[in-house]
Amino acid sequence: MGVMVGILSSPAFTGAQPTSIPSDNAAVTAPVPPSVVQSGAGYSYDPSGRRDPFKPIGLEKQTKEGNLDLPPLQRVGLTEVSLIAIIWGGYGYSAMVQTPDGKGYTVRQGTKIGPNNGVISAITENSLVVQERFTDVYGNKQVREYVKRLHAKEGSE
Repeated sequence: MGVMVGILSSPAFTGAQPTSIPSDNAAVTAPVPPSVVQSGAGYSYDPSGRRDPFKPIGLEKQTKEGNLDLPPLQRVGLTEVSLIAIIWGGYGYSAMVQTPDGKGYTVRQGTKIGPNNGVISAITENSLVVQERFTDVYGNKQVREYVKRLHAKEGSE
């Protein structure tokens, strides 16, 4: 049986042509790989003049230098401002807020506060309401409303 397998697998039975063995006199040439371009100057990306792809489109840039032109209440975020007192007078309510640096400011309805052009829309007996107008990603105008309470509940702010 082993002899039968050897005979059937020989080139005569498989239909393959026998390959010729190169003679010792013939020079064997190996295939030459294509030449690789060896240039010292590779590609380098120059981002100058292009926008940062990780920043949202359409938002204005606020630099530190431009931020110094704003009043102190517009330089700090709404979460950093604390409501200290509500004052009732002949002209209605006004409020006293404190910035993180410890300075106090008296505000009334219509006062701008926060870096996102927030405006105080209402002052009640125990709270201050700030509205921020913005444009969402779909181009729709939206209003975000923040309420600062005089006596914050346990676990909030």
